[in-house]
Amino acid sequence: MRHLVTLIWSLILLQMVNFVLNSLNGGGTLNFITPVIIAVIFTLFVILISSMNEAPRELEHSKK
Repeated sequence: MRHLVTLIWSLILLQMVNFVLNSLNGGGTLNFITPVIIAVIFTLFVILISSMNEAPRELEHSKK
């Protein structure tokens, strides 16, 4: 679930960045595909980093 939320937020934020940069460049047609691809790559990167940094089992047990 947390990775799905990461994907949604990265899609929203990268589409906003795309819009602002397109507006600063003088307008024109918006490219919707590139931010989606970057958001998916960013989400995969976050999943990879989070899987490498799992909390130790002792700490997870003490939180319950």
